Amino acid sequence: MKNNEALCGGRENKIFRKSDRVVRPTGDWTPYVHDFLNFLIEKGFTIVPQPFGINEKGEEILSFVQGAVYNDPLPEFMLQDNMIKSSAKLLRGYHEVSGTYIDKLTKEEVWMLPSVNPIEVMCHGDFAPYNVTIIEGEATGIIDFDTLHPGPKMWDIAYAVYRWVPFVNPVNPDCSFSLEEQIRKSRLFLDTYGVKNEERDLLPQMMVDRLTNLVNYMRNQADEGNEDFRRNIEEGHMEVYLKDIQYILKNESMILEGIK
Repeated sequence: MKNNEALCGGRENKIFRKSDRVVRPTGDWTPYVHDFLNFLIEKGFTIVPQPFGINEKGEEILSFVQGAVYNDPLPEFMLQDNMIKSSAKLLRGYHEVSGTYIDKLTKEEVWMLPSVNPIEVMCHGDFAPYNVTIIEGEATGIIDFDTLHPGPKMWDIAYAVYRWVPFVNPVNPDCSFSLEEQIRKSRLFLDTYGVKNEERDLLPQMMVDRLTNLVNYMRNQADEGNEDFRRNIEEGHMEVYLKDIQYILKNESMILEGIK
């Protein structure tokens, strides 16, 4: 293996693997993320990166989490029901542990994304295929906790459904299923996680709100000079999210009926 292996993701040529370590850019939130990751590991939830501090260049050093990671377009096996169930089980297991961290919060923490009420768990914030490691067809590990923040379980679940189904409009290049099949797979995710019926009523609007927050974040970052986000907007990523929002809103009643 090369001494410095670039890892794919949203920040091209900024994340590297060196042997069994991963080197990544930091933010103001990094020390708080490290504290949380250490907490998970102490609780026995060891399928996350272990922090090893910050180097002289201001980059964070983390352990490499074993497994393959897939980005869009997803391979066929990643679109099967087994992966929906596997990812839902992984997210629930993560929430069961992350919810026990809430009592440690001091309200002095800095997060990349704002907290969302009601605070029930520490939301991963981006529980998507590109942030989950796969071993032998099973979701086994979680990486990239930059978007960590306190919030409700459904906030994380809604975005996970959007990414893992994926619940996108027909003109989205990542669309693989009809609306009916997207709804069925969403119900399978919710069933596997164990989401209560009354909580399911939140799903469509939560997906819309989460995507709206993402669009606003992209705009703000681009306006502040972030070249990664400026390039993403120019490449049409934001427009895709806006169309997905309209698709979900248009079919909200059908979604609500189908996921019960």
